[in-house]
Amino acid sequence: MEAKGKQWAFIIGLYMIVKAVLNLILGFNVSNLMMLIVGVVALVLLLNRLPYINYIVAVFLALMFLLHVGENIRNISSNWLYLLEGLLDIGAAAILVFEKNVKTYFHAKMK
Repeated sequence: MEAKGKQWAFIIGLYMIVKAVLNLILGFNVSNLMMLIVGVVALVLLLNRLPYINYIVAVFLALMFLLHVGENIRNISSNWLYLLEGLLDIGAAAILVFEKNVKTYFHAKMK
């Protein structure tokens, strides 16, 4: 179970990096560069099982979704890709909080 939880943590951290790189390709700006740095840091911290980092990353992903969902829905014809990204963010956040293998992975480190 712990190995499966580590796989989920790796996949979500990698997802954060890939989406930041794609956003940089779509339009270079400082905030996209910062998101790349955040993604790399999140991946490292998730793999090192920093206590409660799964919850911190989940809150971050959920906040990113909430900050942009209104605009993405209003302009769905041009922002459908970003709406999909937001849905993936919420899914990743849910996995980090509720998936039993992820919980086991992070809880085992705290003992």
